[in-house]
Amino acid sequence: MFYLERTRHPLRISKPAILVIDVQQYFFSESSPAFLKGSWRVRENIQTFLKRIRQLSEGLSLSIPVIATIHKGGSENMKKWWGNVVEDVWAKLAIEEDLVDVVIYKDSYDAFYMTELEDILKAKSVDQLIISGVMTHLCCETTARSGFVRGYEIVMVEDCLWDKDEWYHYASLKNLAHGFAVVSTSQEIVEQLKFVR
Repeated sequence: MFYLERTRHPLRISKPAILVIDVQQYFFSESSPAFLKGSWRVRENIQTFLKRIRQLSEGLSLSIPVIATIHKGGSENMKKWWGNVVEDVWAKLAIEEDLVDVVIYKDSYDAFYMTELEDILKAKSVDQLIISGVMTHLCCETTARSGFVRGYEIVMVEDCLWDKDEWYHYASLKNLAHGFAVVSTSQEIVEQLKFVR
């Protein structure tokens, strides 16, 4: 699906951080009002991906920070748009905590807005963001665009992202592939990381 875009911008790994956007109970618990059908598949993919990254990092002495965001509360605009806030009960990780190095709380789509994300990335000399999580067309896409305009290379992990449905998901990735991001798979990223020194 992204063949034409990838001919111009092939995947290259430099000094990445992995962003895990909003993989939390609000979207992954079946009892939540915002539960995403099919999210169990992407959660398993993300956990497998992070475990492989962790093993590879230890084996090759790489330092690849894993930063998770959790959406909590809601900015005034978010409250107006959605008519609710994310309560504390839903603001908990839905993946294994030991797979994550840092957790950042946010109250809007953009993981950079009013958070310490950029300071953390600069302190770790990161120049590339590998983005996973939910929802592809909202928080993940907004963070990808925000990272791009700040000078980061952006990689979207197609099989580690999910949305309300496939149309939102693929439309978002197609737009990002055109002007902001390389769209890749977790397997391809792991294979590329084997050659990073």
